[in-house]
Amino acid sequence: MKANLEKRILIIEPSPIVREGFKSLLDEVKGFVLVGSYADPSQLEEHCSVHRPDIIIFNPVLMSHQHRGSIRNFFNIREELTLIAFVYSFVDELIIQQFDAVLTINDDRTRILNKLQILQKEHPVEQRPESEDLSSRETEILISIAKGLTNKEIGEKHFISIHTVISHRKNIVRKTGIKSVSGLTMYALLNNLIGYEDIE
Repeated sequence: MKANLEKRILIIEPSPIVREGFKSLLDEVKGFVLVGSYADPSQLEEHCSVHRPDIIIFNPVLMSHQHRGSIRNFFNIREELTLIAFVYSFVDELIIQQFDAVLTINDDRTRILNKLQILQKEHPVEQRPESEDLSSRETEILISIAKGLTNKEIGEKHFISIHTVISHRKNIVRKTGIKSVSGLTMYALLNNLIGYEDIE
């Protein structure tokens, strides 16, 4: 599949102009695809679960000093993901050292593309196995979770035991890679399983 041969890039950058600039740049380049672009990192773990990026371009200014110890641990970023800093103001060197590469505001188009292509050669994309589809029952349970029902309420609604609800929830987490209720809600919204009106 073509998507499996492309590096999937997720951008976390507060400036809409910079995000649009990256989008425009990546639209012109083979081998990369922008899968998501967000202004803040508050839901980065969920975005990674939904979009499954290979590269995260992240503005390190978004890190507060108390979290400078480990960006990957704080946001639960997997080690195999390439983390690129995009810098256009002073950033503590201890934070910069945690990134695999650095892009700066002074880098021109050619330099940015060269850095990305070097990373592409250093970290070839592995073929991604197709994720397991949720069963129809798991989809029903996911919809109930996204609507804010408790395990007890889900069990009563679907005429199953709480133990069975918990088992379904574990399977949903395993198949989607998403652990939090907010992440599962976002997943349900993005996959048109629920509408915004369903969320209380």
